[in-house]
Amino acid sequence: MSVHNLHDYDEKLETFDWNDIFDEADWNAPGELNIAHEVCDRHANDRGKVALYYAGRNGERETLTFWELAEQSNRFANVLSDLVDTGDRVFSYMPRVPEHYVALIGTLKAGGVWGGVNERFGPDGIAYRLDDCDAKVVVTTSKNRETIEKALDDAPSVEHVVVVSRDGTGIRRGDISYHAAMEDASTVFETVETGGEDDALLYYTSGTTGLAKGVLHKHRWVAGVAATQRFAVDLQPGDLYWSTGDLGWLTGPINTLGAWFWGASLFTYEGEFDPETWAELLDEFPISVLFSVPTAYRMLRENERVLEDASLDLRHALSIGEPLSAGVVAWGEDILGVTIHDTYGQTETGNMIINNYPTMEIRPGSMGKPLPGIEAAVVDPETGEPLEPGETGEIAQRGDYPCFFAEYWNKPEKTDACFVNDWYLSGDLGHLDEDGYFWFEGRADDVIISAGYRIGPFEVESSLGEHPAVAESAVVPKSHTERGNIVKAYVVPSEGTDPSSDLAEDIKRHVKEELSAHEYPREVEFVDELPKTVTGKIRRTELRDQTGE
Repeated sequence: MSVHNLHDYDEKLETFDWNDIFDEADWNAPGELNIAHEVCDRHANDRGKVALYYAGRNGERETLTFWELAEQSNRFANVLSDLVDTGDRVFSYMPRVPEHYVALIGTLKAGGVWGGVNERFGPDGIAYRLDDCDAKVVVTTSKNRETIEKALDDAPSVEHVVVVSRDGTGIRRGDISYHAAMEDASTVFETVETGGEDDALLYYTSGTTGLAKGVLHKHRWVAGVAATQRFAVDLQPGDLYWSTGDLGWLTGPINTLGAWFWGASLFTYEGEFDPETWAELLDEFPISVLFSVPTAYRMLRENERVLEDASLDLRHALSIGEPLSAGVVAWGEDILGVTIHDTYGQTETGNMIINNYPTMEIRPGSMGKPLPGIEAAVVDPETGEPLEPGETGEIAQRGDYPCFFAEYWNKPEKTDACFVNDWYLSGDLGHLDEDGYFWFEGRADDVIISAGYRIGPFEVESSLGEHPAVAESAVVPKSHTERGNIVKAYVVPSEGTDPSSDLAEDIKRHVKEELSAHEYPREVEFVDELPKTVTGKIRRTELRDQTGE
């Protein structure tokens, strides 16, 4: 049996110091702090140590050692240094391929600020993010180049498009060919000197009012994610870690860079979720730690026959996005041979800050307890006063730990509004039990959680409004067996428009293509009018009640 990194939770809670993370890692970095150095170059002397095992959607197999990652990211940093200045924003829009990981590390080495846009987003969603932060460079693939082109009309700050195309096709005039530029670039690069308070990552999250907000993280962020990988993910020497999160969401960098801080080997699969394929990969690769979302575990459970002939090497499994049911936890113990540990975090918290730990009693349905070094509580959202066990309030954290966000990009009023009495309010409702376990109860606002994705109604409603047949709309969650919730849209049709099932499908397709493939409404209901307050605000609570939520 493995010796866990966290031996005694209560003792670690009392004695933890953030410097312990660097001490345990035998940290020998210079006085400045750059994430790329901590997660890559520090491990590059061992030329045979594998950083990444890659499985392509068409059967490709590749490995990338830390030495190769260091050299390739140096090349990319050299390419990028001719395009950007320190602090410029560089965004990616591409699948889980080795070049994606190289670009991430290379951007940080060059002093750029890295951001990702998941491939599920369409031109509207991409353009808003690029324009909001004045992004200068986009890294994409030839497959995604047309979508980027549509977004560029509304993102004038973008000066360069770097295109990954292994066969050389799909590159437009004015583009920078990733592979051609890398071939000409030097493998030697002196990482830009940055400190813990310098900008490093910018990822967007959705709220209930207004458009998505850019969440800025500093280079100090790496210490926080390293702590989670140490204590909650419980990485051990020799582990092969499959975190299914995409680099287009902050979950991807959290698990990638946090694991690489410890020199762990990662596995990544380019394709989307498919039970049979996942079973084959778990059989082919000796994956010892699996981190995914409840929807994936539920779908594996429903198709558990695909696991019958798979030889599993799992010793630990984790989940994030929404609470796990007791049935899924029991299924994991029976079929996967491990207890699936629930975790909790947000883009703003920069990390999984409340977790179930391997050496702690697991209470199915509970989020667990705070990460050592982080103060969390359930508070009264009006006063910020911590509540007693059993009392419902907002889950809150003190914002004085390394991975906590610095600000919402160019939205100081939004940043200030998150805090009451020095507590950051998460917008999530919950309560504590008598033993200090956190329990999630739901959203304090209107964000929809579907298959682990957090979806803000405003973006969806804005996209719906661009369809000529939609006069007005409102979206709310509707309970769903597999996804937890789906997005349901109530639509007031434009004058002269006849509602029909065909029109509903056309509206769904519009949002799916123009906004994103995970935010589109999977159910559309036509109504004559939407319930509103006297000030004209849509009463989503009434719609949720009508939907059965």
